[in-house]
Amino acid sequence: MSPLVTFPFIAAALVFTAAAVYFTVFRRELQLQNRSEAYVGVSERSVTPEKKNAPPPVLHSLWEKGIEFTNRYITSSEQKKVELLLRDAGYMKKKTAVEFRFTQLAAGLVSGGAGVLLFSSAAGELLPALFVGLVMAVLGFRLPVFYLKKQRDKRVKKIQLEMPDFFDTVNLLIEAGVGVDAAISSVCYKKPGPLSDEFLIVLDDMKRGKSKREAFQDLKRRVPSQSFQSVVTSMIQADELGIGMSNVLRNLTARIREQRRESAREQAMKAPVKMLFPMVLFIFPALFMVILGPFAVDIFVNGLF
Repeated sequence: MSPLVTFPFIAAALVFTAAAVYFTVFRRELQLQNRSEAYVGVSERSVTPEKKNAPPPVLHSLWEKGIEFTNRYITSSEQKKVELLLRDAGYMKKKTAVEFRFTQLAAGLVSGGAGVLLFSSAAGELLPALFVGLVMAVLGFRLPVFYLKKQRDKRVKKIQLEMPDFFDTVNLLIEAGVGVDAAISSVCYKKPGPLSDEFLIVLDDMKRGKSKREAFQDLKRRVPSQSFQSVVTSMIQADELGIGMSNVLRNLTARIREQRRESAREQAMKAPVKMLFPMVLFIFPALFMVILGPFAVDIFVNGLF
């Protein structure tokens, strides 16, 4: 087979394999840190790091130089945009905007260099190899952004799933006589997750001097979910008007569950339409071949009559 045909498959497999390895390690690190915060109550970065996991001095030096180079040329608007994406994906405390941008640059350079080397050795032509290397570099540069956007969507869905149980537990504590802030804090430490992380940030902002309204407004901006934002708005209004938070939370959780049931019904009604395309494209042709195949072969061999 021609190298021009086989190389795109090899290059794509190489890029996606490297991305899978990187993101698997990245996700593993996040899972370990979440477990540490759940059981110990502090972040791993607040503890003295182990020397066993320290990178080699050469890699550490290259990493520091790359961070310094990226920090020198990244603009403030670009940095705010990356910080917003990291915050929405839940990686704000794990990576800075400069580190993420340098990771993108490194992934682009490695992917582009690998594409040029592989294609030039396979095809023996430099100009097509440079073009393929450019395409691979763009893909390698954009892959971390695609991953963060996917993680952001997953995080929002997880927050929406956690909302009813979270607010039900807060409501039970409030009815038992616990204050609203103390109830939220207790539930956050007993039910670790993205929703608990967001409310812990709210409590920390209030301790630093922000008013409850400002802290909850910041919470609304951090979570791009309409249902969650409506819940936060109702909590702000209840606090300002002096309405009992217990009744508000009870009504909110009932409304959230009703919205989830309506969403499930809507998805169930959309299922036949979504199944139509794969059925027409894959299932029906195979079914027709099984049913009409022998008849068509018999007509082709023996004739119609």
